[in-house]
Amino acid sequence: MPKPRARHQEAQKTSIDDFIREPEKVVVDTLDPNAPRKFKTISLPLNEYEYSALVEACRTSGRSEKNLFRYAMIKYAKEISK
Repeated sequence: MPKPRARHQEAQKTSIDDFIREPEKVVVDTLDPNAPRKFKTISLPLNEYEYSALVEACRTSGRSEKNLFRYAMIKYAKEISK
């Protein structure tokens, strides 16, 4: 027959009010700039003029089309948020 054991019970650390307010706390995660790119995908229609400008910029800078878009977006976002 198994021996009955006393269960260890921890004291309640938070009050019920604290527990109710828990979802209201804002959690700020730091975003990793090198995280895998599986969060969002944007389909961007371009006209012939815009695409030729993109191809020329890629050829000049040595960047791929996607990399050029990411680079330009991050650079512009930092510029306007100053």
